[in-house]
Amino acid sequence: MAELTSMAKNSLGNAAVLVPAWEPDASLISLVESLLQKGFGAVVIVNDGSSAATGEIFSQLKRTHAVHLLRHAINLGKGRALKTGINYFLAALPGCAVLVTADADGQHTSVDIAHVAETALENPGKSVLGSRGFVKDVPLRSRIGNGLTRQIFAFVTGARLKDTQTGLRAFPREMLPALMGLEGERYEYEMSVLAHICGSDKPLEVPIETVYIDGNRSSHFDPIRDSMRIYFVLARFYLSSLVAAGIDFIGFTATFALTGNVLASVIVGRLSSLVNFALNKKFVFHSRTSVIGSLWRYYLLAFAIAACSYGLIWTLAFRLYWNVFVAKVIVDVLLSLVSFSVQRTFIFRRAEKS
Repeated sequence: MAELTSMAKNSLGNAAVLVPAWEPDASLISLVESLLQKGFGAVVIVNDGSSAATGEIFSQLKRTHAVHLLRHAINLGKGRALKTGINYFLAALPGCAVLVTADADGQHTSVDIAHVAETALENPGKSVLGSRGFVKDVPLRSRIGNGLTRQIFAFVTGARLKDTQTGLRAFPREMLPALMGLEGERYEYEMSVLAHICGSDKPLEVPIETVYIDGNRSSHFDPIRDSMRIYFVLARFYLSSLVAAGIDFIGFTATFALTGNVLASVIVGRLSSLVNFALNKKFVFHSRTSVIGSLWRYYLLAFAIAACSYGLIWTLAFRLYWNVFVAKVIVDVLLSLVSFSVQRTFIFRRAEKS
């Protein structure tokens, strides 16, 4: 009996698929029909302000059983369409435990969508990514774009993923309310989501087919404009460090000019750590850990970094006869990479939900 109950919980009937669609072609109809044949409980389509030319496609989908069609009057972007669909899922589909997001441009097959959904159902509480292999027949812009983003994402978040730009993802119901409040209205929203879920627990990855139709011309992803949006989301991780570094450098320079003492200059400069701590906790890592708990760990790190900074600057300036300000810049750039990695991993790491 317990085995039957477990099988029922893992049935695709307990999962819904969300597809944001802008100017889709008739292949979307075939995909939806295939998904329903596989037993998904619902398919939510968000028409993100498509033109009247696609009206017949959406009309046919609307007449299909178990399809929930939502519509934006104008094109608001993929991020907003995903939020619209997530909100509908939470409000109108209480019987579904998992939501799978998929693209409308033919890159995701019904077989792969079902595989991602089944993996999520078998691993309650875990998010799942359908990851492409990028082995052959991949357009150059996609190969370069994904490879670059993968490396930047790994450095910033500490999570090494095979495919950071996949739109095929599965989320447990309890994770979705937090995703509703994340930044981004267009493609950058997906990167915000990825950074968020990797901040608490690395998602599972399952291999999927790499599908590019006609050189990926059907994709509405602009490799320059939308990559810049994505990289801007990642770049904000550095904003706090740059602000604090500016305060640090001013304090160091002023104190050294007055005293000529490297130790005193480093100590004054490190007062910028209060600014850095506040910005990192609230805006960079979105940490919900206690202030006291994270503060003492942060200052242990700050003390260690300051000691290293003093030792290295003193050695470069008074043993190797470097210009002290050049030594300061080089040392602090290198130590900032160490500091970021430690803060990300040990100080502001989101605790896993029980």
